[in-house]
Amino acid sequence: MKRIGVKIALLIGAVEILAMAVLFAVIDRNVTNILEDRVIRDMNMIADDHAELVESYITGRCEFLEGYARATEVREVLLHPDDPGCIAAAREFTLRYAEGYDNIEGLYTAEWDTYVLAHINSDSVDKTFREGDAAKDLENSIRSAEGAFCTGVVLAPVTKQMVMPVYAPVKDLNGEMTGFAGAAFYPEGLGLELAETDEQSFGYSILNCANNVYIYDNDETLVGTECDNPVLLDSIAGLRAASEDGNAALTENGEVMSLYYMPERDWVFVISEKEDEVFRLVNTVRFTMVISFLLITVFTVLLLNFSVSRMMSPINEINSQILRLKASDFSHGHGIERIMEREDEFGTIANAVGELQVSMENRNELFKEMLDAQTAGMVVSMDTNSEIIMINQMALKLYGIDESEKDSITIEGIRSRFTEEELAHIDEQLQKVTDNSEEVMFESPITYADGSSRYLLTHVKTVSLSNGDRVTIYSLMDISERKKLEEDLLIQSETDFLTGICNRRSGEFRIAQAIEKGFTGMFCLFDANKFKHINDTYGHNAGDEVLIGIAKAMETTFRSSDILIRLGGDEFVVFAPNMPNEKVGSSVIERFMNNISNIAPASIQGHKVTISLGAVMVEEEMSFSEMYARADSLMYECKKKGGNAYAFYHEES
Repeated sequence: MKRIGVKIALLIGAVEILAMAVLFAVIDRNVTNILEDRVIRDMNMIADDHAELVESYITGRCEFLEGYARATEVREVLLHPDDPGCIAAAREFTLRYAEGYDNIEGLYTAEWDTYVLAHINSDSVDKTFREGDAAKDLENSIRSAEGAFCTGVVLAPVTKQMVMPVYAPVKDLNGEMTGFAGAAFYPEGLGLELAETDEQSFGYSILNCANNVYIYDNDETLVGTECDNPVLLDSIAGLRAASEDGNAALTENGEVMSLYYMPERDWVFVISEKEDEVFRLVNTVRFTMVISFLLITVFTVLLLNFSVSRMMSPINEINSQILRLKASDFSHGHGIERIMEREDEFGTIANAVGELQVSMENRNELFKEMLDAQTAGMVVSMDTNSEIIMINQMALKLYGIDESEKDSITIEGIRSRFTEEELAHIDEQLQKVTDNSEEVMFESPITYADGSSRYLLTHVKTVSLSNGDRVTIYSLMDISERKKLEEDLLIQSETDFLTGICNRRSGEFRIAQAIEKGFTGMFCLFDANKFKHINDTYGHNAGDEVLIGIAKAMETTFRSSDILIRLGGDEFVVFAPNMPNEKVGSSVIERFMNNISNIAPASIQGHKVTISLGAVMVEEEMSFSEMYARADSLMYECKKKGGNAYAFYHEES
C-alpha cells in the first residue's frame, strides 16, 4: 500500500505540474498578444500626436520668421543696403525681435548673394555665408517656396553646432522679393516641447527621408548624421512608398519603435522605448503567473518529498549503514536494529546488510593480522589525493613512525623523513609509475630522529580497483646489512689491504677519470731505496711497517683530493690534480721526502728510509702508461745517482 501511495502521489504531482505548464503557456500566449497589441496601438497614437506637435512647432517657427520678414526695418534695409540709418534700424530691430525667444541660434536679414545686413550675432554681419551656385540654389528654393519653410538640420557656419534653419522671402510694397530672412533654431527646443507632453521616458527621432539624415534625436551626436539601421530604413521606405501619412511598428535590438510618416515634409517621426519598459505590464503579468506556478510547484514537490521521505526512511538508514561499511566503519546506526525487527522487505534487506557486516568485519580483522605479520613494510595510498588507506607495523618501524601517529600519518609526513636529494631520486622513480604504470624498485637511505640510519629497498606498483579507483602499493625491506656488506666489498676491491690507499686497479681508473674530465696536475712515481735489503735483513714484518709508514707520509703530505696509489711491492704513485707548476710541485715533493725521512719503526733498528721519485707535469690528456713510462725513467736515474732524490720530466731530457 505504501508503494502504491508513493506512485499515486508521484503521478498526481507530475500531472499537476504538466497541467500548470500547459495552462501557463496558453494564458501567457493569449494575454501577451492582447497586451502587446494594446501597447503598440498606444505608441502609434503617441507617435501621431507628437508628429502633429512637430508640425506645429515648425509652423510656429515659420510664422515667427514670416513676422520678422514683414517688418518695415527688414524691408527698408534690403531696399537701401548702403544707408547707415537703415542698417542701424534693421540691426536694432533684429535684436529686439529675438529677445526672450529661447533655443534660437541666429536671426538675420540677407541679400540674395547671402550677404548679411543684420544678425543677432554681431560676428556674423557684413559677411557672405554662401557663394556662387550654393547662393543661387538657396535663392531659387526661397523664391519657389514663396513662404517660410524649414530645410532640416545643418551645421551652423559660425557656432559649428547643429541647427534647424528656416528661410522666408522679404517683399517690397509691390510684392517683389528683394532678399530673404533667415533663422536657425537649436533642435533641443523641439526635444523640450516633446518631453513636456509625455510622462514616459520615450526616445524621439526625426529623419529626413530624402537622405536618411537625423533632423532630431535625443542623442545629440546623431543629429546631422545618416541613419545606418537597416531595419528602420526598410520600414521608412515602406511608409514612403505609400505616399501618405501612416504608421509602422518594429522591434529591434531590445527596443520597440513606432513610426509616423509626414508626407508633406518627407520626414518620419520615430518614437522608441526599451522593450522591457514598453511591455512592463506584460512582464508583470507573466512574472505573477511564473511566481504562482513556482509556488504551486514547490508546494507540490515539498509535499511529495515529505511523503516519499517518510516512505523511504528505512532505505536511507540501510544506505547509510552500507556507506559505513564501505568506509570500514563497522558501527551500527541508531535505526538499523529497529529496521531489522520489521517483517517486510526492508527488514529482510536490513538483516542481509547485518550479515554482510559481520562477514566483512571478520575478513577485515583477519586481513589486518595478516598484514601486521608481514616481515616487509606495506603502505597503500590513493592515487587521487595520496591519502594513506593502509599501513602495517613493519612500515611504521622502517619509517621511524610511532604507533600513536598511525592514524594521522600522511604521505607528506613520510616524505619529510628523507633529504631533498633522496626525494628527488624517489620522485624520479615514482614518475615512471605515473607515466608508464610500470613497477619500480629503488634504494634510499633514511635517517631517524636519534641519528641512526638504514637503507630501504622500496618496490612500488599501481593497481586499478573494480570501482575505477587507483591505488599505489609500497613494499619496504631493510637492506642495511646487505648495503654495508656491499660497501665493505667495494672498499676492499678498491683499496690496498696493507696501506689502506688505492690499489692499482682503482687508482688507475680514478686517474683516467680525472684526465678525461680535463684535470691537469703532477704525476709522481717512486719506490723505497734498498727495500729488498730491509726485507732480507729485518724481516717482512719490518718491510710492511715501512710501507705503512710511507702511505701515512703520503696522506700527511698530499691533499685529500689527490689520488694516492700503491702499485705493488714498494712502488707508489701520486696524482695531484690542479698542481699549478713545477716550482709548487717541488716544494710539495721536498716536504714529502722530509716526512719519509721521519719513518723510523723500531724493527728496522735506525735504518734510514729514502725514496727515488720521478715527477711529470701533466698539461694535456695523457694515458697512465705514458705518464708511468716518463716518471719511471726519471726514478731509475735518481737511483743510479744514489737515491733519496727526485727529478721532473722535460721534453729536452
